[in-house]
Amino acid sequence: MRKAKVFSHETIMPRMSWSPRNLYNLLARSTVPFHSSQTTFTKTSLTMYQQRWRSKRFLRAYHGDWIPEKRFKRWFLPTDLPSFVPPQVSASSSASSAGPRRGGLFDKALQARRSDGAPFTEEKEGYANVTQQKVVEEMDAMPTASLFMRDVERRLDVVVFRSCFARSAYESRSMVVQGKVKVNGVKCSNPNHLLQPGDLINVEPAAVPMLSKELAKKASAQKVNDAVTGEADATEAAEAADAEAAESNEGGSSEATTTEATASSSEAASSDKPAESSPSTSSDRGKAKETEKVLPPGVLPFTLPDYAAPFLFIPPYLEVSFTTCSAIYVRHPTIVPSRTSTDGKTRWTFRTDLPSPYPAGGELYSMAWEHYTRNAPRTRADARRVKLEAEAGRNGFDTMRAKDQNMKRSALRRGWGRTKPVEGWRRHLDAARAREASKWSAARVVA
Repeated sequence: MRKAKVFSHETIMPRMSWSPRNLYNLLARSTVPFHSSQTTFTKTSLTMYQQRWRSKRFLRAYHGDWIPEKRFKRWFLPTDLPSFVPPQVSASSSASSAGPRRGGLFDKALQARRSDGAPFTEEKEGYANVTQQKVVEEMDAMPTASLFMRDVERRLDVVVFRSCFARSAYESRSMVVQGKVKVNGVKCSNPNHLLQPGDLINVEPAAVPMLSKELAKKASAQKVNDAVTGEADATEAAEAADAEAAESNEGGSSEATTTEATASSSEAASSDKPAESSPSTSSDRGKAKETEKVLPPGVLPFTLPDYAAPFLFIPPYLEVSFTTCSAIYVRHPTIVPSRTSTDGKTRWTFRTDLPSPYPAGGELYSMAWEHYTRNAPRTRADARRVKLEAEAGRNGFDTMRAKDQNMKRSALRRGWGRTKPVEGWRRHLDAARAREASKWSAARVVA
């Protein structure tokens, strides 16, 4: 159940929501000096533990505040951070060395960095290695600490919210629990389901709140109320003037229509009491507009809630189709280089695909990761997930694959890789099971 004071103006905690109160908290946390200083620890009197705990508190308030802390540590906290090795810039490096391929985005970023400095020559192998080390040292720090929240973005309810099919993560969670979301054509009511690259998510159009008839009725009632009170007269006059001017320009009589439009707009602006003068006409206009917009059968009305414009964005790892209410999870969030130009100079920086109100390269993520690695050393999300899938899974081939992985893991822990070749671990386990079965059968015969 959602907390009662989740949008409290006392704590100022941004959440995954389109609420106007959440927008206020987000702006206050970003612009007010007192609140923005709480997320930086360059000059602070807090102890190291207090800094780590505060960082964890801010990040968990946005990234999955509805997930209990124990469940987050066990299922969604990775065992270690991914490593990003820069490409080999030295010509003497072999193709078998670790690192991304040549010619990629990272390699282009390093080439741009080299071109800004002294010319690069590869006459001696030692000089090439020194230059490679210098280029690696000049690279900006990659925000790898922010990727420890990557599994939260893989959750089904979070992906539905990121696809703009729900107004908050709490609403998307209720949609998944109620069976309104399908994954690869199969209904999935588990909001903790982690998506894999290539998964297709379908949402029932009737469950999307922006396509509901109740929200459209409320919006139309608000428009009628504005028309009766006279708040929308000026905007309607301006829109009518713009439409008449556009039609006159197309027809060739631009001057007369522009004068009429300006006259009508000036009359509408000069009227002091529009509500008292013609309340019936304004209400009739609103009703006429409502009757004009008749949707074809089977088409739901679309109504965007107020203050939703700052939250309308799609992460680059999602491909969303609003006509079919579906989305494709393309890949996991990762680090990508980006090119920025300041004062005529082009510079390469690194950013993450993970949406967050806090900077990915700031101290908040690194402090929170240090808190979890220090106080939760037994994080075993992947191993425990595979084990439970093998024991009580119901997904057919996925369950069998999990059983094979779990058997291999347990066999390696028992020493099959040290005493016998790893390739034959399945054959050795089958032989051991056959010996156990023969012993039980011999014991039954004797009995």
